[in-house]
Amino acid sequence: MLPLEVGPPGLRADLLFGQPDLHEGPLVTPREPLGEESRRDRSIGHSCSPIYESMNTTNDSSVLLHGPIRSRWGKTMVLNLTAPQGHLVVERGSTLARGSVIVTTCARRLQELSKAGEKVHAIVVVGQEQDPAVHPDLQTITENLRALRDKWFSRAKLKIITAAPDLEDWGLRATLSMYDTLLYRFEFGTAKTYAAVTGNPQTKLGKLTRQLSSFDHLVIQASFFRGGLDNSTASEVSNWIKKLREVGPREIHILTPAGERRKKVKPITKTRREQIANEAAEALGVEVSIHEDEPCLV
Repeated sequence: MLPLEVGPPGLRADLLFGQPDLHEGPLVTPREPLGEESRRDRSIGHSCSPIYESMNTTNDSSVLLHGPIRSRWGKTMVLNLTAPQGHLVVERGSTLARGSVIVTTCARRLQELSKAGEKVHAIVVVGQEQDPAVHPDLQTITENLRALRDKWFSRAKLKIITAAPDLEDWGLRATLSMYDTLLYRFEFGTAKTYAAVTGNPQTKLGKLTRQLSSFDHLVIQASFFRGGLDNSTASEVSNWIKKLREVGPREIHILTPAGERRKKVKPITKTRREQIANEAAEALGVEVSIHEDEPCLV
């Protein structure tokens, strides 16, 4: 069965599926999986059993919505906006799902979880194949996702993880401001390392730093690695901290996985990660936390 399409891209998803069924009471900590056999509901593109997935989610890269999974935020739904699709795409030759398909997928799954009495603490938008900011329907998807969150899981926090190289576009900035948390991958202290890590011109680092400083809900996310690229040297980390002093994030998350890089790299040691975290916390006066085993959120 093909994914359903729900009319024009601007359709309010909160009006699609019945009345709210909100669950009151405090947030709960994650519990163990229900132990059901795993199956895939390909009609709406997500894993729907067991109710709790591992952080590795699924091997099927075409799945749009994963979860709930265990993450640093508790029970988390992960929406991969750039999961490659073979049909109902934004335009001929593209692999990006139409915004209406993504909204339908989220509406059905969130309604299903709410009616089952489940809790969702966070909904995180990512782009595992491309940055989520490249999706032409990002604004419409975000508006509808907020409406769905408000209807089915009003306490859940909306988050987006991006490394968009240019945040000058007013529409993109306005969209990113709709999230409770903007997580930006910023793991370079010098223009040379910035260019090596991102493939962007060295001259763009200064502009990016200024653009990031205007967001008051910014959390910096970084992995440190060595090998073909090394952003863990004393001088690189010192310059990274200087840049973050300009950016002014409210938190910093340091991740264990090195993720996919332009050159072959490997993670640094646990001891070195802790040294970097302590150095950043002392210099910047913000909370710095280390998170392990979250490959789908790198």
